[in-house]
Amino acid sequence: MAAPILRYRQVDVFAEEPLAGNGLAVFITEQPLGTNTMQALTRELRQFESIFLTPSPEPDVFAARIFTMEEELPFAGHPAIGAAAVLHEQVGGDEYACTLLLSAGQVALKSRRQGLKYEVAMNQGRVSFGAEIDEREHASWLKCFGLEPRHLGRKMPVCVASTGLPYLVIPVTSEGLASARIAEDGLEERLASVGAKFAYVFDVEEREGRTWDNAGAVEDIATGSAAGPVAGLLVRHGLADTGQRIVLRQGRFVGRPSEMTVEVREGPDQGQCEVILSGRVVTVAHGEFDADVLNHFGDA
Repeated sequence: MAAPILRYRQVDVFAEEPLAGNGLAVFITEQPLGTNTMQALTRELRQFESIFLTPSPEPDVFAARIFTMEEELPFAGHPAIGAAAVLHEQVGGDEYACTLLLSAGQVALKSRRQGLKYEVAMNQGRVSFGAEIDEREHASWLKCFGLEPRHLGRKMPVCVASTGLPYLVIPVTSEGLASARIAEDGLEERLASVGAKFAYVFDVEEREGRTWDNAGAVEDIATGSAAGPVAGLLVRHGLADTGQRIVLRQGRFVGRPSEMTVEVREGPDQGQCEVILSGRVVTVAHGEFDADVLNHFGDA
C-alpha cells in the first residue's frame, strides 16, 4: 500500500468553539499542485472552500490558490484567515505574521494565539464601489431571491462593492433575510451584467447576512470577502463610523452561527479607507491523501 503523502489541516473559521463557524481545509505543499487536482480534492472534501499554499523564496510569504467545489476564486476571506492560523500553528509562538499571494493581490495577515484558538486579522485593502441598481429594477432582483418589494431594506442602496471579489449587496428586512433563497436560474449571468460575482443579502438593522453559490446548492456559513464590502457600505452611508469595530453575523440559518469583526480605517491616501477583517480560528482535525490518489492527476 502506498504511503500517504499529501496532508491537510482542517480548521473552523469565525468560530468560538470546534465544529462551528466555517470549515476549511488547508494544504501546504513544497511544489504547486495542478489545477485539476486542487479542484478534485476540494470536491472530495466537500468544503465550501479549500486553500492551497506553496512557500515562496521570501520567509512567511506563500503563493495561495482558493477553490470552491465549483471553481477557483481570486480572493476569499475565510480561507486566508484560516491559512494564517495553520501557518502560525506550524511556526509556534504567541504571534505570527504572513503574506499570501493571491490572484486578486497580496494579502497581509497577523495572528495571535489565544489558548487553543487563533485570532487572525487581515488587511483587505480598500473597498471599491460599483454600480448602484436603479430602483425600477429592485423588484426583479428581489424576485431572484424569492422576495417581494416589502422585504427591501431602505437604509442602504442595492449596489456592488468589492475588496477583491465583487458582491451585489441587497439590504433586506429581518423577515426578508429569513425567507431569502436563490429562486431563479441564470443568477450568475445576471450578476455578471452588473459587475458582481455573488450576491449578499444583508439585514442592516441586525447586521446579519446570507449568501449562496449561484446555483443555490450550498449556503455559505461566514463570508469574509463580503464582510469587508458590507462594512465599507455601512460607513459610506453613515450607518457606522470609521474606526468602529463592526460585528457581522452569518450562518444561523444552517446551524453554524458565525461572527466576523470588521474595522474600516483611514487609508494611507487621503479620502481612502482600508478594511481590517478579523476572526477566531479553531483547529479541529488532520487528514492525509494516499499517494495513488495524488498520482491519478497529471495536470500542471
